[in-house]
Amino acid sequence: MQRVNMTSFDDPRPGSVPWSVWHTLSLLLIMVGIGLMELLMPEPVRVWAWVAIMALMMGFVCVVGHGITGRWFGVLIDTRNKVSLSRLQMTLWTVLILAGFLTAVVANVDGGLAQPLVIALPVELWLLMGISTASMIGSPIILNAKRNRAASEEDKQRALNQLARRSIDPQKVNFRGQLVENQTVDAARISDLFQGSETGNLGLVDLGKVQMLFFTLVLLFAYGTTLGALFSGGDIITALPAMDPGMLALLTISHAGYLVNKALPQTGSNN
Repeated sequence: MQRVNMTSFDDPRPGSVPWSVWHTLSLLLIMVGIGLMELLMPEPVRVWAWVAIMALMMGFVCVVGHGITGRWFGVLIDTRNKVSLSRLQMTLWTVLILAGFLTAVVANVDGGLAQPLVIALPVELWLLMGISTASMIGSPIILNAKRNRAASEEDKQRALNQLARRSIDPQKVNFRGQLVENQTVDAARISDLFQGSETGNLGLVDLGKVQMLFFTLVLLFAYGTTLGALFSGGDIITALPAMDPGMLALLTISHAGYLVNKALPQTGSNN
């Protein structure tokens, strides 16, 4: 029976188990660090407590991703062994909002509020998380349908030419219907966020993804700025800021455009 080296911090071999005791200890230290924010960050620097909590949460996500896949951005890798934009935006929104809620709780505890957990979450935030979740669920459903459609020989040859141009061994990818998927997580790249993943648009910039990324980053920055302003004050926090309906509409449009663009045929079919 083969013995698995559990102390290896990053074993890139297929089928290896990269999780080690260091990953477990790191997660414990991160959770302790988040818990100590109440003691280490007094009220005048509340906004920095929020920033520190976000950083620790992102560290938690990175450690989990590395422990499972051997890649620091492993939480973003989907079943195609590619970095997923829908996973990225879901992760960023989750960290931003949860860090904001926890910081508000810490601020209320420091302020001596009798019920520090009574913090209203505006309906816009629930809708935002619902939209992000629907996008993350809808994306693989759309891609799965394209796995069952045969690509034309012309597009297959075009995809092979793109792989050769980028010095990628065709043996390291799988052609599943109209999709081009990586065989292992080691082949996942940040550039997956910006390019097509079908035989018909492999190696080309996917404008739907670029637009979605821009919308996500702009809205994250805008709402993050609002949260920062809230935590800069010394008042008791009873609710997180409501998102402007225009921002929510913009987010809805960006996600709808992303999914529609993903559903549109980018590859010729033999069917």
